[in-house]
Amino acid sequence: MSAHDVGKESSAPGGGAIKKGANKAVGKASKYLKKLLIKLLKQIVISIGKALFALIGWEGVLIIAICIIVLATLTAIPGADWYLGGNARSEEQQVADGDYQQEFVQAAKDTVADLYAVKADKSWINQLVSTVRPSWGIPAALVQYEILVQDNHVEYSDYDPDDLISRFKPTFKYTSITEDKEWTKTKKICPTENGQRTTVNINETKREKHNVLSDVYFEYGEMAISPLTRYYPGETLKRTDKYEFVEKKNAGDCVIETYRQYQDTQVDDRFVPLLSIDKDKFKAILIDLGVDEKDMKLYFEFVLAADSDWDKGLYDGTSEVNTDWNPGTAKVPEVVLRYEPIVRKYLEQYGMGQYTQLLLALIMQETGGRYLDVMQSSESLGMKRNTLTDPELSIQQGVKHFVSVFNNAKASSKKVDIELTLQSYNFGGGYIAYAKAHGGHSKENAVAYSKQQAAIMGWKRYGDVDYVEHVMRYYNDSNQTLTIVPGQQIFDVQQALNIMSQYMGIPYKMGGRSPEKRFDCSGLLEYSFAQMGIDLSGSAQDQYNKTIKVAAADARPGDLVFWETWRRGASHVGMYLGNDKMINSSSSHGVSIAKVSVFNKLYKSYGYRRIVSR
Repeated sequence: MSAHDVGKESSAPGGGAIKKGANKAVGKASKYLKKLLIKLLKQIVISIGKALFALIGWEGVLIIAICIIVLATLTAIPGADWYLGGNARSEEQQVADGDYQQEFVQAAKDTVADLYAVKADKSWINQLVSTVRPSWGIPAALVQYEILVQDNHVEYSDYDPDDLISRFKPTFKYTSITEDKEWTKTKKICPTENGQRTTVNINETKREKHNVLSDVYFEYGEMAISPLTRYYPGETLKRTDKYEFVEKKNAGDCVIETYRQYQDTQVDDRFVPLLSIDKDKFKAILIDLGVDEKDMKLYFEFVLAADSDWDKGLYDGTSEVNTDWNPGTAKVPEVVLRYEPIVRKYLEQYGMGQYTQLLLALIMQETGGRYLDVMQSSESLGMKRNTLTDPELSIQQGVKHFVSVFNNAKASSKKVDIELTLQSYNFGGGYIAYAKAHGGHSKENAVAYSKQQAAIMGWKRYGDVDYVEHVMRYYNDSNQTLTIVPGQQIFDVQQALNIMSQYMGIPYKMGGRSPEKRFDCSGLLEYSFAQMGIDLSGSAQDQYNKTIKVAAADARPGDLVFWETWRRGASHVGMYLGNDKMINSSSSHGVSIAKVSVFNKLYKSYGYRRIVSR
């Protein structure tokens, strides 16, 4: 029983015989009035019906009746009142929603305000802030979930953004530093008969305790900021004879100059800390806040709709990489590439986002992106070819079919079997059992199965026996090495490419510096070159500073190529491979092969640079 119902019941007083009699009389009167009202309404409806029939005939009356039935049906469908205006957002409400959402944005910013007091490079702090700041879309999506899914008539202004985001707010842990020292040097210069005398004194004292950020905690994760590093003036890691000037004053005939040198333990901003999220704990919080577990994917889409920069894969695990297979890059035109976000969206629902490029190659083979049934999915639903006329429905069903044959092929082969998967996508799942019984997929088995099925169906031919080759011609397989002429760099370029190619298709992650945590652009180079003993640690700008300029005409495979993208200065980097190609980790394709010329059209080029020392 609801609180409202309890309140109503508790307010009812006890009655006696007189009250019961009165209630009985009132009840009889209300029944009589109800009959009269029903009779009156019937007469009104009949009169209106006769008038309508006279005006518009039986056809018009029938159309009106159908409309009434449709409206009545829609009102019984959960969420249909959005179409009927029952819980729809008026234009005024939508404007108010947009204004109030700014308070959610501010609440998210407030959770990380303390980080701006950390002693570190400004760009490092900004990157840290953007990584640990909870998305404002998380609390905003909770309200949207109440409106759209729970069908509650609420406003954004009914909620306190600070309260909604409190479960996602980071907590900062600091390490107290008490070992740092300070050295004060005084230089006393006094006149003498023969010129001047200089006396130098150096005093060592312990600095006052100060706190340094060392960890960021969440209810559902952690980011360790370590290692901390002890710096000296000039940001050096070793003590030098460099002192900072403090003051100069007169003391009688003498002049006293004071200088200072100190140890200062700070965060080590040469390293990018990695955020570790416990996805199950994160989802448990959402469930605790009222999100039904079966609606979790829908809720995540609400967050993404509000904040497109939110890293969904970090929180729900749909972007995890299957390390049994290293993807490559599709060689397809823009008419096919435009479907990349939709293909990725449905693949990620199965945790298979790394196969996006392969399915773009498959689309190129199926239709070249020219037909509405882009993946020719109608037949997998038992329909005639090209029955589907919605590209997204075609992709949704095509991905479902691909995942089905992929899983069956993997179960049959005990490993990821891309060739068997592709041929089965074309032939149908029945080919998997046939291939298993005949030693696995091969061209010979594909031909034999095609002839067998053609005879059964009474057709001239069945499927495309060369389907695997036909798909793969639109695909740069990462296992195919690019031949590099040796001796043009101080390192083995082929070795560097081989290292990076192992992680082809791994999704991009801002701040990522390892295969386990994924890569951003500079992280891919830092990690890969470290395997060869070359220090390219730091951001894209740091890597720019560690290399020397090379004219575009003199660029060689192994040179680095830079652009200004999301911030001023060099903020994206890749390794040049020759012939307008580079390998990089981009936000749209992860670790992949890309064209330099395409990036040059999109971003300001910072040119080519060469590694000249280890």
